[in-house]
Amino acid sequence: MVDLNQPGSIERTVALLEIQTILNSYAVMARDKVDFTKLATACFRQDGFFRLPNGHAVKPIEMSAVVQDGEANYIRHHITGIDIHFESETQARTIAQFIAVTDQAVPDHWGHWEDIFTRSEDGAWLIFDRTLVIDGQDPKGWFAAKYVPAA
Repeated sequence: MVDLNQPGSIERTVALLEIQTILNSYAVMARDKVDFTKLATACFRQDGFFRLPNGHAVKPIEMSAVVQDGEANYIRHHITGIDIHFESETQARTIAQFIAVTDQAVPDHWGHWEDIFTRSEDGAWLIFDRTLVIDGQDPKGWFAAKYVPAA
């Protein structure tokens, strides 16, 4: 048994890179005109969950509901920091800070993703549970228009 939290092992390095690759793939794929099916199968376990800031959870294949039939005309996610902690050889918790830029505001919204990754039998690391935490948003941006109730 390898302790993936112990620095210096090849196994740790490979696991870290595989998880970072999934985080980066999500950031690149979660954009305007997103292919939600491709995003779900590339980054998530199909029995997993995507949790919105309001606590509502959807299956990865149902992520199109997240944009509530109103995608931004332009949106890009930029990851600014990642922390990975292995709970076992097959599970890791991550926090990835992000900034989202849209055609309506730069930045539009920012926060972090709290993820539980699991390693499948074939060795692939995928997101099992993602919680979206929004730390702030531009009041004139896409996120505020979609998700923040009018005062």
